[in-house]
Amino acid sequence: MRGIILAFALLIAVSDAAAQANKGSHLAGSTSPYLLQHLDNPVDWYPWGPEALERAKAENRLILVSVGYASCHWCHVMEEESFMNEEIAGLLNRDFISIKIDRESRPDLDEQFMTVTQMITGGGGWPNTVFLTPDGAPFFATTYVPPAELKDMLGAVQDAFVDEPDQVAQEGRRISQAVSGYLVRKAAAREITPELIAGIANETYAKLDPFHGGYGTAPKFPRETLFHFLLDHAERTGDADALTAVTNLLDGMIRGGIHDQVGGGFHRYAIDPEWAVPHFEKMLYTQALTGRLLVRAWQLTGEDRYRRAAERLFDYVLSDLREPEGAFYSAQDADSRSEDGIKAEGSYYTWTPDQIAALGGDQSFVRDLYGISEDGNFEGSNVLTLNTATEEIAADYERDPQAFRQRLDGILQRMKALRSERPAPQTDRKIVVSWNAMMIQTLAEAGNSLERPDYADAATTAATFISKNMLDEDGLKRVHFEGETAIPGQLADYAGLGLAFLTLHDVSTDPSEQKAWLEAARRMADEVQNRFGAAAAGYNMTEASEGVTRIVPLDDTELPSGNALALTLFARLSQRMRAPELELSAYDLASALSGHAASYSDLRGYLLTALQELQWGGTGRTRFAGGGHVRVTLLDHRESGDIRLSLSIAEGWHINAHKPLSDFVVPTRLVLEGQDLLPVRYPAPVVKTLAFSGTELALLEGAFDIAAEQPDAPDLERPLKATLTLQACNNEICLEPEELTFVLW
Repeated sequence: MRGIILAFALLIAVSDAAAQANKGSHLAGSTSPYLLQHLDNPVDWYPWGPEALERAKAENRLILVSVGYASCHWCHVMEEESFMNEEIAGLLNRDFISIKIDRESRPDLDEQFMTVTQMITGGGGWPNTVFLTPDGAPFFATTYVPPAELKDMLGAVQDAFVDEPDQVAQEGRRISQAVSGYLVRKAAAREITPELIAGIANETYAKLDPFHGGYGTAPKFPRETLFHFLLDHAERTGDADALTAVTNLLDGMIRGGIHDQVGGGFHRYAIDPEWAVPHFEKMLYTQALTGRLLVRAWQLTGEDRYRRAAERLFDYVLSDLREPEGAFYSAQDADSRSEDGIKAEGSYYTWTPDQIAALGGDQSFVRDLYGISEDGNFEGSNVLTLNTATEEIAADYERDPQAFRQRLDGILQRMKALRSERPAPQTDRKIVVSWNAMMIQTLAEAGNSLERPDYADAATTAATFISKNMLDEDGLKRVHFEGETAIPGQLADYAGLGLAFLTLHDVSTDPSEQKAWLEAARRMADEVQNRFGAAAAGYNMTEASEGVTRIVPLDDTELPSGNALALTLFARLSQRMRAPELELSAYDLASALSGHAASYSDLRGYLLTALQELQWGGTGRTRFAGGGHVRVTLLDHRESGDIRLSLSIAEGWHINAHKPLSDFVVPTRLVLEGQDLLPVRYPAPVVKTLAFSGTELALLEGAFDIAAEQPDAPDLERPLKATLTLQACNNEICLEPEELTFVLW
């Protein structure tokens, strides 16, 4: 089929038919800033929906689908070159029904049509350009197309449809069947073992960049979900190679131009292996996922550079991506206008030597620090990059690292003020539930870990906004824009919001708030079960399928897959409340997904993490036991010099003392590397007689610490594993004993 189209492309001559009048009113009132950007195009664009699809079928016209997003540089280029071109618009309006899709608002359609493009071309990207039959079956696809080539292509595609309609229809059916088979594929369940996970981790290490950190070469994406899997593996097992892989990634990104050295936060990806030159859009989800990696890396290593980068990232989000009522915008554009008024990629973020000269006496310092040159490293200008970590640079300048950072921060503030005088990139002001949910989760965790209540407050405010404006008795709406909500919530929205609510529960110290957030998270889990099919088959991406097929999401893209989020939500809820039916759904879902997890594992890091969390419990400093009645937090052992666990037990529940006065219950016990190597300080117990025991028992209730001095034994090498064994009971029953293992780096 592709050969036929290309052959026609060599023969076709495109007429100079006048463009039809613009009917951009089809896009008016959209809640997508991306669609609204095309409102004034001469192309008669439609949004995806019955009106366009029914017209194509009634008039027997081919459909051109163009998929993009508001902050996409090449989407802007194709619009200016082709969709503002009267001749191309004339061809489209005469022969095609043209449909614009915002991939961020409709990830279900985006995944279908990107799968089409990948099957036909072997690659993909945005803008994504797909041709459909009048019945909506895809038969040809490409990505960005220059205007001359697009004119030829439109003519060739139309000629193929006129001359060979049966062959075009047959190709559409063939591709539709292939896409459908791929997006709902099944795999036999597979046992998730420590050996399997270790093998996947080792395979991943071989694909990492040993020089600059990260996965692969160029273009180079952070691949945060994969590195969350590695960080979870490090926390779970003490695998030092896994932690090194994560810190190498973060170090490369922090030094590189993918890091906005002046304003904080990170761009979406880099076009080179060194992370030096980014593709300049800044996405909310990048900040959420990278921010979480930075906070967790700081927790494990204590390295200040991760905390500093995290705080600068969060401060950027709260300053530039927060709407007045507290929710978060989606992105900032890659393009902005230069000083001479020309719209160009990255002009807001790059620097010339003349611009650096405005810093006066600090200009030499900045030129040396960031390698500023006359030629630059990007189109005659300079993307700011560091050659090494600031701690090492401080040593080169014979300065205390803290004093050096204070000087640098002062200069960066001046540079930020200078930069603010330039035309700023446009902000995509739509609010997407799943993206906000990730940011809420990250900010709540960061507020708790970094002792920054402003971050936790921001997370609570955003969650309240979504609950008030995007959630009602009929369910979630995915998108909010300029006071309007649209598009039914998808699997990732419900599951992601449930995880956000659950994180707010975890960091709250108010029992009534904890109860409310836990109930809200449980509601989201129930909605997932009720709306998206059966757990045993893997949940569907949407309630109602549109386009070619329904989708059972498995792969992480820039974001975790919806099924991975759902499994994580079910696993965490099962640890925090007694919910046997939810736990059953979790294991049904795990059976449906586990066979997929080990194949193409670099695309399924979040799923692998979720499967482990269900089977072996969570990682992180705070864990839950006893169906949520026992909360255990590892306090900062670097500052205290102790291994100290803080326990909080719900009213009416207890755990047994380390000497419980009975052989029939399991004592509470803290051991290191499986051995009683430490003198452990347990709290004084309460002695009671309970309904299920006719004898006195020694119990631990309420809030207390269990602590031990860190060992100084030369034969014990870090990381070390400290394991707490406990058994939660109330006045009538005792639950199964549990073990919580914390890795100490």
